[in-house]
Amino acid sequence: MLNKLANALEMRGFLVKQIDNYIYFSLGNSEGELALLESLLSSLNFNFKIGGRKIFIYDEEIGNDTLKQIIWYPSRNHETDSGNGWYSWRYFIKRNYGPKINTFVLETGVALLVKAISAAGMVTDCSCDGHGQRAPFISFCGKYNAAWFQLLFQKQFKQTAFHFEWVLENTESSSIYFTARSSNRMWDLNHVLEDTMQIARYFLQESHNFSRIKNEIFKGNYKSKRKMVKEMDFVELSGWMKEKYDEYLDRSS
Repeated sequence: MLNKLANALEMRGFLVKQIDNYIYFSLGNSEGELALLESLLSSLNFNFKIGGRKIFIYDEEIGNDTLKQIIWYPSRNHETDSGNGWYSWRYFIKRNYGPKINTFVLETGVALLVKAISAAGMVTDCSCDGHGQRAPFISFCGKYNAAWFQLLFQKQFKQTAFHFEWVLENTESSSIYFTARSSNRMWDLNHVLEDTMQIARYFLQESHNFSRIKNEIFKGNYKSKRKMVKEMDFVELSGWMKEKYDEYLDRSS
């Protein structure tokens, strides 16, 4: 029962983990989210107690309808605009994790993936799950974050059979976004969620490694690299990052 609730909360975008007889609410969640989650659980008439970041549930059963209400709990608004610094090379190479985003401003279909991308040291500025009517998307803050995400995504999921084809689009501009393509133009939100959850769990699992590797590969000769990468277009930048990443893997093997 506790595992089902933890899974439902994760599907809604919360960074949680079941430990023994409680659910742990991760520090990776944004400030104030625990109080908002407490209000949500109260509104659904849960019998629970929160101590620190531990959530204890005393209900013997949780109905599927209640779990669905948690998973598809509506977002209240969208992410705020990012600062100009979030697009910079310096911010990209120095951040171990991106800004913490309130789950309740994220739509279910992309919520956990947005938070996973941030946990892995990349920054996004807006997202939408498509509401089952159009393609979902996650927009990146500039080409550095987008190119690095694409490299890591393709390394892991190149041969993965998703419900949709997931790609980066609009790479010639500063508003690059990760989106899906549907062969039949149908957008089942459950399928969107299944795909993004698979990607998100991988990036969460590897988040610390990806932040460390990014720093180790790109931190040297900051000033000269800053000028060089600024002049690159997206294709050139992606090729250069792949070359550096492959060299790093060769040295580490």
